[in-house]
Amino acid sequence: MREDISFHDGKVVFFKESNFWDELLSRVTRKTGTIYIATYNFNFNQYPRSFYEKLAGLANVGVDVRLLYATMTNATSDNLEIEEVFKNFVLCAQLEANHSKLFITDDFAFVGSANFSFGSNRNYESGVIFKNKEIVEKIAKYYRSVLLENSEFINVPQSMDPFGFLSGLLSATEDLRKRELEELYEEKIREIIPELRFLDDLKKYFNELNYIVPPEYDWFKFYMQLYNEEQVYNVQFEEFKSYLDDAHDYLTHAISFINEQYRTIGRLELLKKAKVIKE
Repeated sequence: MREDISFHDGKVVFFKESNFWDELLSRVTRKTGTIYIATYNFNFNQYPRSFYEKLAGLANVGVDVRLLYATMTNATSDNLEIEEVFKNFVLCAQLEANHSKLFITDDFAFVGSANFSFGSNRNYESGVIFKNKEIVEKIAKYYRSVLLENSEFINVPQSMDPFGFLSGLLSATEDLRKRELEELYEEKIREIIPELRFLDDLKKYFNELNYIVPPEYDWFKFYMQLYNEEQVYNVQFEEFKSYLDDAHDYLTHAISFINEQYRTIGRLELLKKAKVIKE
């Protein structure tokens, strides 16, 4: 049984015997950056219908998963025993006073009555799915600034995925490519340039993967000229723009390459191959 009541940019959902969490998880795509979950109870046992395995799978293809719960059900002890993907990539937080149920992604948010557990599908449950980006971000902000802030972190991811910077770098190059020289002297625009250091940092990891390395340019010297309000000549500006074009093309292809690696061998094996995670 399931019944929906639609409204602008979302809908009210009523469900029972509906595998509703599977439906929400199926909406997550390779473009999804984050999933925030808040639940009263969560079962970490890896029985076939557990959501534990599915969340681990999403984390292993590059999704930033944050899981907040009040209690562990069907656990053999109070100690959180998790496998390698969870240990390296998934933030687990415990807030004993939490009774809210939230599922938040980049594109939508669910606020409802159901726990993030298979057993909740047997109950009469209800909730609201929001698609309005402004509302979704407000819900995500509450999750980050209230729920997580008051939680005890049970598992802090042991590995930082340096390839997570790729999308942000692509956006930075797209922004800078649109700018005229005069705009680069403005602090708000100028301070985008140092983000390019992350592209330099990725060189050693791409080397390990036998993938072409990022283009090189002394962006710091160019940045300091702007910072000190020194004159930047047109030829220097054109060199910078040429570098941005090369960096943009590189990032576009590198993101496709990394996403394919996530899909085929998984994030854990990719970071081991790139020597981010030491075996």
